[in-house]
Amino acid sequence: MRFIRFFRDRRPLAAAIIGLVLGPAMVMAYLGKGRLAVAYLLLSNLAVFFAVFALPQLTLMAAAAAAAACFHLLGCIHGYLLARRGTVDWQYRWFSRWYNIFLFFWLLPIVVALLIRSFVAQPFTIPSGSMMPTLTPGDYAFVTKFNYGYGRYSFPYRADWIPLKMFGAKPERGDVVLFAYPPAPEVDYVKRVIGLPGDHVQMKGGILFINGQAVPRDAEGTITSTYSMEPGVLPVFGEVLDNGIRYRTLDLSPNSRADNTGEYSVPEGHYFVMGDNRDNSNDSRFDVGFVPEANIYGKFWLLFHRVGTKTGWSLVR
Repeated sequence: MRFIRFFRDRRPLAAAIIGLVLGPAMVMAYLGKGRLAVAYLLLSNLAVFFAVFALPQLTLMAAAAAAAACFHLLGCIHGYLLARRGTVDWQYRWFSRWYNIFLFFWLLPIVVALLIRSFVAQPFTIPSGSMMPTLTPGDYAFVTKFNYGYGRYSFPYRADWIPLKMFGAKPERGDVVLFAYPPAPEVDYVKRVIGLPGDHVQMKGGILFINGQAVPRDAEGTITSTYSMEPGVLPVFGEVLDNGIRYRTLDLSPNSRADNTGEYSVPEGHYFVMGDNRDNSNDSRFDVGFVPEANIYGKFWLLFHRVGTKTGWSLVR
């Protein structure tokens, strides 16, 4: 009973413990400070968001953990001071009851976050250099989920009971997409759509051919890469697809096996994808093969640069 009374009476030490363990939003609701609870809830999410870009030397999880730790410490101190001064009015606040705190300041934000991630957009950290120079490892992107409809791969936990994709449009040539790797669908891959159903795709001497027509290609100088797997000065080439989409590629090894392939005939309901880093990409030329339309579930939209000399944000093209 003493333990229950200790927290029920909103004592300073109890407020400090809740602030440290559960965070500032929860302790403000516990003390009957509704506006402060909502403000802290929004600020804590913004802090995690900005920590991801303000601390580029850390991983995504480490940056988020650093921001969360600072806010929990702040909640501990602020909650303790409010309770000590006696400026609490929890007796008359419906949201300060433990079950409402759990529902509105813990469960509801999780549900909203899952809904946004499943139906609107999800964050994604670029894992490898296969899409350089468009996407650099360590950069942070938002992937929209509504472009190609919703299917079994759209949700955080793969919904195998969904037979087909619902709503949405079909991928277009040049789109940078997120898809479930066909040989192992639990793994996500990022590539650019090159071939549509019915197309014929081939590489000859480093030149991309689609339906027998060479894709225009011109040299665009070099970039200096700080990526540990491919450091140094790298040659860059620009390509323009038949729909006007222009993007940059890397050609690290002229006349490599990836630069000279047979002709691929894309079957119905499938797509041919390639990485912009043409000599260092496992794509439809190799193990990935043709990607079923059902496996494509996200389009890269907004990119935040966290590594190298480029900073800020840009739209993915």
